[in-house]
Amino acid sequence: MVIRAGLYSAAVVIGVIVVVTILGCLLTIVTILTRPNLRKLVNVPLVSLSCAGLLYAICGPALWIHHFLHPQWEPPVALCWFESYITTVLFGVLIGHMLCIALQRYFIVCTYSTRLKSTCVLITMLLLAWLLPFVFFLPLNVLEEIKVDPKIMRCGSAGTTSLWAKILPAIVSIIIPYVASLVCYALIQNHVRKSRNRVMANAENDANRLAVAFSGGERGDACGKGDDASPSTSTATAHSLISPRKASDGGVWMGDDRSSSGDEEQNTGDQNKPGKPKVIFLAPPAANHARTDKQQRASQGSSSQHNAAERQITKMMMTLFAVFTACCMPMTLMVMIHDKVPSEAFMVGSILMALNGALNPIVYGLMNKNIRQGYKHIWDRILNYIT
Repeated sequence: MVIRAGLYSAAVVIGVIVVVTILGCLLTIVTILTRPNLRKLVNVPLVSLSCAGLLYAICGPALWIHHFLHPQWEPPVALCWFESYITTVLFGVLIGHMLCIALQRYFIVCTYSTRLKSTCVLITMLLLAWLLPFVFFLPLNVLEEIKVDPKIMRCGSAGTTSLWAKILPAIVSIIIPYVASLVCYALIQNHVRKSRNRVMANAENDANRLAVAFSGGERGDACGKGDDASPSTSTATAHSLISPRKASDGGVWMGDDRSSSGDEEQNTGDQNKPGKPKVIFLAPPAANHARTDKQQRASQGSSSQHNAAERQITKMMMTLFAVFTACCMPMTLMVMIHDKVPSEAFMVGSILMALNGALNPIVYGLMNKNIRQGYKHIWDRILNYIT
């Protein structure tokens, strides 16, 4: 009786998770495809991952509910084969998308090659993420007997005695993509840490150079004041920069009588006159300095906003990978050591695997402002249409 109540509870929980997953994946796909500020290359893997999660929820956990409610049910052979094959394939597709997203983040953050950041490379990786699991899981489902496993309470080949039949597809479609994703995120973290340390070191060096230059200027001024016959160069330069004299045509004169001209075309006739000071005509400095400062501030602001956006996206993708690890890896490990795991643990692992698809849209909404606003916009339109 307790086991029956546990199965019913698991069926209800998985049913709720399936509904939330389907709604969340559909909402994510519609939001990214309809919002102009989200139709970008960086969001293409999220659309593909949402499609994979949607198919997994329909073909996998939705069928598990019937197994939990009717433990003695024996489905038709074709349906059992389809359930086993499509569930394992879509799980491999999900892991392949984790690798694709990790590689995309690595190419954007750590490399300077434009080819690796191109649309062609991304589409190729997504196609491989979809196709390879279909190829490598096919022998396992063709050569091995597919039936309802009483431990995992669904159709599968987890109880097969052929170890190599499980190891090969697991290595190619699960272990290698997962380890490669982990390595990519580790390299990203290391690159970000080195960049931060380099920026801090450069800032400290600049501050030290400014301090040395400032103290050297003060010492030069002190020496100049002590010797009236030879005023210091720094004091004269500072005086000429701070107090420029205006010329007759509205330009600004820089320097003193000993300065040399850089404008030879305007002063050709004056160069032959001895004793006449050579003049440099420049644009009014206030406008130039204001324009330069404004351009620098705009460039720095745009660069900082871009870096902040990239950091936010990278953090969201790493959180997505962490959620996937927490939800899916326990069940994967239990399947590999099938005989040593009790059926109750498989039930918990099944619920966690189903939960991953429901948590992904929540992660998007919590960690990306544009996606969150897109969710709100879609829901507002739906509510306005209903009411």
